[in-house]
Amino acid sequence: MSKDIIIKYGLNEREQLSQEEYLKILEIAALSLSYYLLSKKDYCEKDLREKLYNKYLNKIVVSRVLGILREKGYLDDLEYAKSYINTHNYSKAKLKYMLKQKGISDEVIEELLENQKEKELENLKREYKKVKGRDKDKQIASLMRKGFCYGDIKKIIEENQED
Repeated sequence: MSKDIIIKYGLNEREQLSQEEYLKILEIAALSLSYYLLSKKDYCEKDLREKLYNKYLNKIVVSRVLGILREKGYLDDLEYAKSYINTHNYSKAKLKYMLKQKGISDEVIEELLENQKEKELENLKREYKKVKGRDKDKQIASLMRKGFCYGDIKKIIEENQED
């Protein structure tokens, strides 16, 4: 707990806090932790909510803090999803699944992933280069685990065998 909070609420001289004061101190602490976490990496709202709730065990405080972060623009699921799509070389199906796990709405996912076929093929080619020296079955299995469809994988493998 910061010295500022201890001084402001006179915690050294008091034995008890009112419920209101306790919730305000929790909110300050949760907001401080949120800033720290968001300075290290991007979070979707669902992940940050879980992290804060596991630490502070108070849904009201966590909801208030998430509201503050949303208002200030520090927490935006749309921007998080865009960033996630740009930094991961998965297929459209796997990206959709992973974003769904992160609590991103179906509308946002569909909006961002429409017209992704070209990027998906680029990602498949990039991932194929990583597994190119392996056995053909292992190549296919590895690429399918990343969510690429079998037909596209076969087409890329055949194109590269001709070269």
